[in-house]
Amino acid sequence: MTIIPPNPTYNPRKKRLINKGFKALVARDFTLAAHYFNLALALDSSDKRACIGVLIADIAQDFPKKAEIFTELYQILLASAPRAQHNAIHTQMLEILRDFDTSLDHISHAAQAEDSLESEQLNGIAYKDFTTLCQAKGFKEVFENLIFSTKIIFTERDDFYQFLKDLIHYGFKQIALTYIEDMPQIAYNSEIQEILKQF
Repeated sequence: MTIIPPNPTYNPRKKRLINKGFKALVARDFTLAAHYFNLALALDSSDKRACIGVLIADIAQDFPKKAEIFTELYQILLASAPRAQHNAIHTQMLEILRDFDTSLDHISHAAQAEDSLESEQLNGIAYKDFTTLCQAKGFKEVFENLIFSTKIIFTERDDFYQFLKDLIHYGFKQIALTYIEDMPQIAYNSEIQEILKQF
């Protein structure tokens, strides 16, 4: 008779706390989310999902929109991958969040600079080069790889509109909305109004 030892990392209470934490993140109650994730980490300090939640909740204190994007990206990655790949996704997401967390001081400083100066200082990829990569690897994969490390540079307004439509088509609605919200209201033309109807 073979006896299978219990999984030491499985804890129903921990799982419930983590699920409550992510629900709080979606509801934008970042303080409550951090509370749940910290309780989960008290039960298992090595749990990657709880670590991810704590980092997102921490980022949300200063960058709520970024936190929403991180939450959405994480959920999309998990939903689109088989369960066998979830551990690798947890590891990848932790690396992304920790890289972002360590550069918060730099980001805060850059946010205080003039928009034009900031554009010149940040590394970017031309939209036509971005579309070339998408033809080879697919929009979703390319965008997920570039989203937090590279700025996409648009020289034509129509290219930007197409980019927004692609974001919505591939399931990145919240990110598309963030791009639109960052635009000055005066730039809301009929094309933007049509795109907004998709939300």
